[in-house]
Amino acid sequence: MSSPEHGDRAGRAGAADSRTLVALAAVTVLALALRLYELGGRVFHWDEGRVGYWTLRYVESGHLEYEPIIHGPFLRIVNAAVFGVLPPTDASARLVVALVGGLLPLSVWLFRAHLDRWELVAVAGLLACNPLLVYYSRFMRNDVLVGAFAFVALGFAVRAIDARRARYLYPGAVALALSLATKANTILYVLCFLGAGALIADHQVVRAVGRGTDRPSVRSAVGGWLRARWRGLSSVAGRWHPAAYVLGHVVGIAVAFLAVTVFFYAPRPLLHEALGSPGLWSTVLHEATVGSAEELADLWLTGEMQDNPYLQFLRHEIETLVHAGPVAAVFAIVGFLVDGHVRGRETVPAGRRRALVAFATYWGLASLIGYPAATDINAPWSAVHIVLPLTIPAGVGLAYVAREGWAAVAGPTSASWADLGVVDRETAVLALLVLLAATAGVLVPTATYWNSTNPDHTAAVQWAQPHNEARSTIADVEAVAATHDDGTDILFVGTHTSSRDDAMYVDNESAADRDGAPGGWYDRLPLPWYYERAGATVDSVSADADRAAALADPPPVVIVHAAGRESVAPHLDGYRVTDHEFRLWNFRLVFFIEEDALREAGRLDPPS
Repeated sequence: MSSPEHGDRAGRAGAADSRTLVALAAVTVLALALRLYELGGRVFHWDEGRVGYWTLRYVESGHLEYEPIIHGPFLRIVNAAVFGVLPPTDASARLVVALVGGLLPLSVWLFRAHLDRWELVAVAGLLACNPLLVYYSRFMRNDVLVGAFAFVALGFAVRAIDARRARYLYPGAVALALSLATKANTILYVLCFLGAGALIADHQVVRAVGRGTDRPSVRSAVGGWLRARWRGLSSVAGRWHPAAYVLGHVVGIAVAFLAVTVFFYAPRPLLHEALGSPGLWSTVLHEATVGSAEELADLWLTGEMQDNPYLQFLRHEIETLVHAGPVAAVFAIVGFLVDGHVRGRETVPAGRRRALVAFATYWGLASLIGYPAATDINAPWSAVHIVLPLTIPAGVGLAYVAREGWAAVAGPTSASWADLGVVDRETAVLALLVLLAATAGVLVPTATYWNSTNPDHTAAVQWAQPHNEARSTIADVEAVAATHDDGTDILFVGTHTSSRDDAMYVDNESAADRDGAPGGWYDRLPLPWYYERAGATVDSVSADADRAAALADPPPVVIVHAAGRESVAPHLDGYRVTDHEFRLWNFRLVFFIEEDALREAGRLDPPS
């Protein structure tokens, strides 16, 4: 029978947990608001355009195969379902990523045995407001997805160990499989987890060897640790033998992981055909697992995709962290240093560094060192995978500063500001200044990069981002294509440029229908997403084609690289001309749109 004092303590703990959950929920609402407000405000990026186009083609044809160059099939399959409910807009295409990124702060609750309530809220706040996490949660790309699902998988694994309940490993396996379905970076996450876990295990062994007066050997320390784990396992196995208990869960977890992986990686329509023909299941399983792994290895592991200048890429990662993630980077150092050396913490005694904090720090450091070697292009989105683990030690650092400031103001001897000593006043003011600087360090770059297409913002914005001024012209093209009935709606005119011999030209327009395309097609991005959803008929002519013949009977929309503008303009009387930057710099496209077609589409007022 429990004592009244014990009941009071349990009641206070339950109330504190409830308040923490409410705080995490409030932070999550903020995170969702930051990600969902004007989600479609930025023009699609080059990368969004190609995946969006192929998603629409999958919706139309029902054909889908794993293509490692565009990463996992998760977004195409899930967005195909989204487009069955919502129209295919820039906002709806980004919706799933925004929701996953916005809900991520709730997952911090899984680490509640290792972080106190101050730290839980601080980590959640960083996940909600970090500029890189916000920007790439508003972007139809896999980086936030692969990181968020891996973060959740780790959380469930930690919770399974804390609660000694294997049931937490099942949602963890599903989350890890979802991470793998988005991008092969999951392999890097697992390697980082294993490496950081090995360092933590080494710390535990060293600590065990150093305990006591008899100085046990490493072998005996490891043996003792394993025996303790086996006894713990026996206590939760119940009527099962521990070995049978472990084997049963291993099989169940493997089946959960495999089921999700096969669902996403199995080719379509082969997967649907297998539902009525069981004999096809061996082919489905092979293609979804071995076949996909071979394709992944051929491109990303044994190919030349990582043949890049490491130091240049590392410098860019550091610059991105300095400009778009300084709070996470700086306070991660603070949190790692103060952890284990500060008394009064609610989770563990002072003088003992927490495994989770050290683990996340090692994970973040490994990501900083590893991603410049693993990535194929110099892009700020790779820093997402560095910022994500750093939020844990950074949250500890922020909570430490906030707690010190609060303790100085609300100490047991202070009834008012006048009662505070000089040291307490200085501590409170310093803590306030640091927290204000941290808040500004998060909110200012978040507001700066939120929907930016500014060419000076390369710390967060990748170079293949069109400028937002193109939005109105893109809308004109879609409207004209939707109202034009006969023949070609849009004609791309090939041009010799400094980077390509025949930019914009494709000799077979259907060649881009299935997750691959000739080189000239990529120069059009992100336009294929927009003209595909408008149902436009598209054609192109080579840069060497006779302009007078090619434009003798022009369609209502003609698009050409700026280098070919003068060769096209004399043949297009009665066309309105606009030009826009379709990268951050040095890639302008010129749009010739027939004025009569614009009037018919309601995009231009009749002449007075």
